Amino acid sequence: MILGLSKMVPVLRTKNTLIFFCLFFWGGFSCLHAQTVGTTTADFLKINQGAIPAAMGGVYTAMGNDVYSVSYNPAGLSYIRASQLVLMHLDSLAGIGYEYMTFATVTNGNALALNVTFRHQPPIDNGNGNLPVNADDLLLSLSYAFKLTDNLRAGATLKYVQSDLAGYTGTAIAGDLGVVLDKLPYGLKAGLSVLNVGTGMTFDQATQTQPDPLPMFIRFGIGDHQVFDGGKELNGGIEVFKPSDQDIKMGFGAEFWLFPGLFAIRAGYKWEGLGVSTQNVFQDYTLGCSLTRDFDGDDFSLDLAYDPANFDTTLEDTLYFALNAKFNDLHLF
Repeated sequence: MILGLSKMVPVLRTKNTLIFFCLFFWGGFSCLHAQTVGTTTADFLKINQGAIPAAMGGVYTAMGNDVYSVSYNPAGLSYIRASQLVLMHLDSLAGIGYEYMTFATVTNGNALALNVTFRHQPPIDNGNGNLPVNADDLLLSLSYAFKLTDNLRAGATLKYVQSDLAGYTGTAIAGDLGVVLDKLPYGLKAGLSVLNVGTGMTFDQATQTQPDPLPMFIRFGIGDHQVFDGGKELNGGIEVFKPSDQDIKMGFGAEFWLFPGLFAIRAGYKWEGLGVSTQNVFQDYTLGCSLTRDFDGDDFSLDLAYDPANFDTTLEDTLYFALNAKFNDLHLF
């Protein structure tokens, strides 16, 4: 009898977890229909975070297997072997900069990750003799990922978002949930995530009647992994995602380890609006690479990504620079 109960407990835990994730996804889809174009705040949550995903056009919901997964699908963190640290700087348009730090470690087979993202920019000139105003944004997040079954992984993220604009401060709390189904035929795996489900943000209690919602995302992707020709790895994927205030978008991304364990090249292609055309200041393609070296069993790499501007609207590009360290035997807990 006791043996039978011990077998039932993991099954019930998995069932309850799946029910919770289904309800969360259903709630996310419902909230998407309640928002319209131009109604969201904290737009820095919309950009492709992380040098590796950005180089592949943001196609990372199914393909993610490292700390960059915190921005796309937290379930991907469950592939981390031990510990990983990424420090990234992003030079974007109009002098806007992003500083990004994510650390993840594995405990009892599950992954924990902490992310800090800070966006800063030059003072905004209001014109008409008004003084320039400052604006910056901060994101703090804590993620947890685990294996539900042999081929099903899940993850969740809790976020704190703060935006400062012209002396006013707005804050919000949000959450992400994601799942990855792997070990499918032909090396395929699928990922689904809902991002930025949470409270709105209020800057001025006296004049703002309703809080501005965060930009929610529903993301679905399919990825494939193949190894051939002496260990060379080819990863590719396709992704469809729906921001709450824009039309459905699609992307393709690929990664090829030209020299296994040493040098990888990446490329991506983005369709900004499948239904209604969306004006975009960036080109449709992205590029990137990684140079990796092994030191005493740990992997250290330089990750680069290039998101070129649409030169009809601006002459500036977006460049990602990241230091990526995988400590393959380091466990903090």
